[in-house]
Amino acid sequence: MSPLLVGVVAYILLTAALSIPFMLRARSEFRQQGKWSPMTAAFSGLIMHGHFLATIALAWLDRGSLFAPNLISLALGGGLFLGGAYVIFLGRYAYGSQERVYGLLEDELIQHGIYKRTRNPQYVGYSGMFLGAAIAAGSGLAMLSALAFIAIIHVFITWVEEPHMRRAFGDDFGQYAQKVRRYF
Repeated sequence: MSPLLVGVVAYILLTAALSIPFMLRARSEFRQQGKWSPMTAAFSGLIMHGHFLATIALAWLDRGSLFAPNLISLALGGGLFLGGAYVIFLGRYAYGSQERVYGLLEDELIQHGIYKRTRNPQYVGYSGMFLGAAIAAGSGLAMLSALAFIAIIHVFITWVEEPHMRRAFGDDFGQYAQKVRRYF
């Protein structure tokens, strides 16, 4: 393994480890004040965007470890990557505010736009992008990183976000959750 690849893997492991104190802090702030502090929002952005960049770097540095990239893997992976980016855009557009995206403003249960099809478009989009990068590059390490991200996000959604949504929006969220699936 090259030193750069070791560094990227170490960074990904660090962000995975930091997700635990982040979840505890996010859950506590949602319970105490109904939203996140600017520090928690910044931490969220650092983890998500940093993990995104690290996954892209990991896919490139580890390319071909799972299989040799080919036209099919590039098309499938590229399609997943671009589709994921579009789903993230649609989620952020429906939110209408970066404050809502980062948990700083919890004033409305968003049920329009892409939120008619998935309760978590941004996480679905990031997952698509990470899996797409791994497939396009044929990277086993990027695939493991993407799958770990998906598992961590699922825990975050079910342990932090959805309980907060139930407290904040009550029956409205319950009815919404019955109509719209968590992911697809």
